[in-house]
Amino acid sequence: MSLKRRSPRTIALACAFSFILTAGVLAATLPSVPESVDTITPSELRMHLEFLASDELGGRYTLSPSFGIAARYLAAHLKGYGFVGGAKDGSFLQNFEVASTKADPARTRLELTLDGKTETLKLGDDFVTGTDSAAGDVAGEIVFLGTGISAPEQQHDDYKGVDVKGKIALLVSANPVGLDLSHIEREQEGGLAAAAHGAVGVLTIPPQRFLENMKKKSVMQAVATRERVTLAAPSAEKRIPMLTLGPDLAEKLLRSAGLDLTKAFEIAQRKEAAKAVPMKASAKMGVGLVEARTATQNVVGILPGSDPKLKDEYVAFSAHYDHLKAGPNGEIYHGADDDGSGTSAILTIAHAMAKERPKRSIVIIFHAGEELGLLGSSYNTDVNPAVPLQKIVADFNIDMIGRSKPLGDTASADEHLTDANTVYLVGSDRISRELHGISEQTNQQFQKLKLDYYYNDPANPERIYYRSDHWNYARHGIPVIFYFDGTHVDYHRPTDTVDKIDFDKMTKVARLVFETGWRVAELDHRLAIGAAN
Repeated sequence: MSLKRRSPRTIALACAFSFILTAGVLAATLPSVPESVDTITPSELRMHLEFLASDELGGRYTLSPSFGIAARYLAAHLKGYGFVGGAKDGSFLQNFEVASTKADPARTRLELTLDGKTETLKLGDDFVTGTDSAAGDVAGEIVFLGTGISAPEQQHDDYKGVDVKGKIALLVSANPVGLDLSHIEREQEGGLAAAAHGAVGVLTIPPQRFLENMKKKSVMQAVATRERVTLAAPSAEKRIPMLTLGPDLAEKLLRSAGLDLTKAFEIAQRKEAAKAVPMKASAKMGVGLVEARTATQNVVGILPGSDPKLKDEYVAFSAHYDHLKAGPNGEIYHGADDDGSGTSAILTIAHAMAKERPKRSIVIIFHAGEELGLLGSSYNTDVNPAVPLQKIVADFNIDMIGRSKPLGDTASADEHLTDANTVYLVGSDRISRELHGISEQTNQQFQKLKLDYYYNDPANPERIYYRSDHWNYARHGIPVIFYFDGTHVDYHRPTDTVDKIDFDKMTKVARLVFETGWRVAELDHRLAIGAAN
């Protein structure tokens, strides 16, 4: 398919949408798309990516010295395009602090007493520290609580009628089917919810997709010694000691309550709240942590809209520009696809937007710390938003769009890698059916890509919807679309390099994101909210 085409100034809908909107009347036409979309080219994408994925940037690890160089590169280009800084101080760098912690093996321990017999477990063999753990020593009886989510407004409260004061909660890392996770706050789940209800500690069972891998001793030991990075916790946030169990130990502990891993996940994934299960078990646990705090930054630019009234609303385009730290022997994890491809695409979209400004303002956000747990997007949504969240109409997030599955590729790791004319879309119909309709119609008119919704299925075990930065915007009710090419054999490996990128595919996807986002930015109304049935 040729990348050169001229779009008519007004595009009539080719077919009527089958979507019933919750507000307003669907317009008979969609806004026209400017010719500036054609400035998004393979050569411009390659220029950005060859710098961002270069050896000199060392992989763009959030806490590395070279990460600041990447931030300055992005900020300089946004300024050159005519954007203004989106940080509170008027700069392009939205600074925030993260906490880096490692387990102190000398102070981290677990003793379990099952049926009157006490066993001392070993860090790295049987358990690891939890991500949001506090340091400290606690002891108490163990009670199984399913996921431990307390959301009474959704008729789901695993703590209802349960006394966990002075006890240790055993929780399963799962999401109940039918529960709207976008309305679950941090303090309603995990260690914060347990602490709020009086528990002194938490033992967690890791997500199902990690269990098989965690049976390997080498994996458990690597996780046990790994640096964990989180947003620096607010001083008012009450955390308690948390440990994550390996699958064998989890299975053994569950047997004391007549359960196993399969049954525990079945209970945890139900819409209705779990019934607390008393266990013939107690624990003494201790968590020792070595912590350091470091500053890092998102890069945020704003292009003021052309309409005097609508410029007070924003359409966001986002990507994460961080990747992984160097390996023990200095191996560089270049991150060309993940997410150099998304970062480069957002830069070209920003450039094209600046050529002919839409009615609404555009906010470009390059997030830090995505690989460490969506940290940058969490900061920009939960702590200190660059623009008021209620004024963001939609977020278009790109994370990996640069790879195509070659003909004849039978590698199991490439099973779900898309071909040169296909891209996965996630989330487009979760919050706004109107956004989904605009996305579909725009693609049919212009790029004619195959839009694959495999990962959009709520039952998909990979749970991609929750694993990139768009999720933190969706949690706040902002309509999102996430663009993704699928994992591949080079995912999170030093071999994710520029020479393997399909720049023609990148161009088509980036143009589709621009076209869809432009139309949303030009609408005479806000997107109607209403999810697909």
